[in-house]
Amino acid sequence: MAQTIWIHRLADAKKADADGMEYICEHLFQGFTQSGKLTKAKGWNQVPDASAKDGTTYRGLFCDSCEKNYNNGNVRMAKEPVLV
Repeated sequence: MAQTIWIHRLADAKKADADGMEYICEHLFQGFTQSGKLTKAKGWNQVPDASAKDGTTYRGLFCDSCEKNYNNGNVRMAKEPVLV
């Protein structure tokens, strides 16, 4: 069974900090909420075509763990507000 990867939408102003990606994984989101900024470090993996079960694709930025466990169709949107 595939691991679900929860993603969070970034505000337009934050996309530049995320190399143009529109979404970040839960682990990068947790780091962002703790530090208040996205920090490019080890574990910064662009997945420009991350897909959900319904076929929707997202331009995502994943940590090493999420990138390693990513399979087509196992991305889900988190029910969180847009990060500003």
